[in-house]
Amino acid sequence: MSKTLKVAIIGVGPRGLAALEALFLAKEEYKSSVSIQVILFEDFKFPGAGPIWNPDQVITNLSNVSERHLFSSLKGRKEIDYNGIYIPGFPSYAEWSQSEAQINKSNIDYFPPRATLGMYLYERFESIKRSLVSTGSLTHIEQKVVKVSPFENQCKIIDVKNCVHIVDEVVLTVGHQNTQLTNQLEKWKWHASENKSLKLFEDPYPVGALETSVINTNSIIALRGFGLTMIDQLRALTIGFGGEFVEDSDSELRYIPSEKGPKKILVFSLDGLPPVPKPLTAEIDNWFKPTENEYKAFRNSLDTALKEKQNLKNATFFIDALATLNSSVYRRLGYRSRQDNSDKISLQTLTRDLINNSQLSHILITDLTLPASEQMQLFVNMAVGNQEISLDYCLGQVWRYVLGVIYKDYTYLDINEEVLVEIVQLIEASKRYSYGPPVLSLQQLIAVHKAGVLDLNYVLDPKIKLHPDGWELYKKNKTCIADTLVNSVVDPPQLTAVTSKIITSLLADLHVNPVGHKLGLHTLKDGRLYRETGEIIEHIAFLGRLAKGSVIGVDDLIECFGKPVSRWASGIFDRLK
Repeated sequence: MSKTLKVAIIGVGPRGLAALEALFLAKEEYKSSVSIQVILFEDFKFPGAGPIWNPDQVITNLSNVSERHLFSSLKGRKEIDYNGIYIPGFPSYAEWSQSEAQINKSNIDYFPPRATLGMYLYERFESIKRSLVSTGSLTHIEQKVVKVSPFENQCKIIDVKNCVHIVDEVVLTVGHQNTQLTNQLEKWKWHASENKSLKLFEDPYPVGALETSVINTNSIIALRGFGLTMIDQLRALTIGFGGEFVEDSDSELRYIPSEKGPKKILVFSLDGLPPVPKPLTAEIDNWFKPTENEYKAFRNSLDTALKEKQNLKNATFFIDALATLNSSVYRRLGYRSRQDNSDKISLQTLTRDLINNSQLSHILITDLTLPASEQMQLFVNMAVGNQEISLDYCLGQVWRYVLGVIYKDYTYLDINEEVLVEIVQLIEASKRYSYGPPVLSLQQLIAVHKAGVLDLNYVLDPKIKLHPDGWELYKKNKTCIADTLVNSVVDPPQLTAVTSKIITSLLADLHVNPVGHKLGLHTLKDGRLYRETGEIIEHIAFLGRLAKGSVIGVDDLIECFGKPVSRWASGIFDRLK
């Protein structure tokens, strides 16, 4: 290895920023005398933020993480002494936002625009970049990388201009990657190309692309998906065209359409189920917060099972721990919850069944056969404390607290692959609740629906036929033709479906393998990769979304600055000893 440690970070969104900081923090902690030369590969104009947190995106795109949670969790960077050179610290989000963000004086949780968080991340990146560039320790190459491979006990990187870079260590911290279009989207893309009057937006982002003159008051828009992305797109199609939401005397929202925006928007998905809002205030949210004893019992249950992890055949141990925790929280809700004659054991059994089957029917569980508009109103009423809490709503909020524990203390579970995949699938299934939007988002959906603009007649898996005038949706003897179709589904981190060259070359050349079907790369605790043979690929690490399965907490902004990046950085200096 050369006298100077050369490290490449490929992809500099929030996780790449965290990796950069962790590298120099680890050097200071290990009191290493080695010099570091970092090469960053990032072609997006706002490094540190990345496209998802783009500071330039439309202001209607809101974070689904409350400012209250960001204040307590998004810590700053401490000062770093790098070979006698001072790298300044950077404030926490709470300290930074006192002058930058809206100061919320009410008790209602505030969810800042993603652009605001993006500016925080970008400024945080620029602050460390300036210090490192001044010492000659950092080079920023604004190009994409197409290939990474081992090279004589180092790593060879090839960028899109066919330039070759040789480094000692590489970490890939890339985020969302292009994936193969589904057969359905491929057909729709062909249909739009054959009929020039039709418009297909196949990529959910940037949402601001919808605020265009090709969409007008005569457009009939169909949104494919009924989740967080759809909410962003709906705001772009309403507020973005001059529509307004006003508060009525009964505190409900009323939507006033503009003369420019579309007068008809359809939404559809496979299950037709709406997203579920988070509690309105900290006070209501605390109803669902486990006590210290409940947290302790949950951890003890997991730890006991994991001591004999070789005997684990499925995720029952996890489900049982979660069911016990949720039933305890639900019983503490008392008069605030729906009531029946279930005792403690019966409630645990019902919760366990609900975790295994989200379609379960019971008096304590929200009736999923209700129209989507009624479900949204029920969930809003629960979120604001005006409705008896259902068991499923309670479970969704408890899941959110549990994920904080899992991402922090159990993010790398070295257990049987099938069991790990099952746990990840359970977490994914919870996200309709645990990753839910603010109450305001659901109130806006309800208001647009009541105004006759948002049509929910086709929300549950309609038949769709190609028509010369667009896409014809059928459901229960109703039909409507949309001339504009918008994909509102963000692809999951499925390794084998990714089409970007850097990932396909890893699969083909290094023979790396995913953790189960539809999940990400198989990595060690410090992010280094496994070959299909089980051999460790030295000097190449992978952190982030496409390591899902090896690492559980990959879809959370806070976890970008969590243990995985610190383990990667520490691993480098451990191997230098």
